[in-house]
Amino acid sequence: MPKRTIQKEDTPRMKRIIFGKGASASRGPSQGEIERRAYQIFLERGGTDGHADEDWLQAEYELRREKGQA
Repeated sequence: MPKRTIQKEDTPRMKRIIFGKGASASRGPSQGEIERRAYQIFLERGGTDGHADEDWLQAEYELRREKGQA
C-alpha cells in the first residue's frame, strides 16, 4: 500500500478515519466476539451441522446491530 502523505489541513480526526484508528465501537465486533455468538447460535439450534455460514452471518449481524452498525 502506498504511503499517504499528511497535508497541513488534515485534522487528528481525519487521520484516525484515514488510518482506521477510530473508537473501538466504530470497528465493529471482533472475530472472537463473532465466533462466540455463532457458537451460541449453533447450540441454541440444537448443535446440528451444516449451518456454520448462516450462524456466522447471523452472529455478525446481531453484534453489528448492537453496536449501531447494521
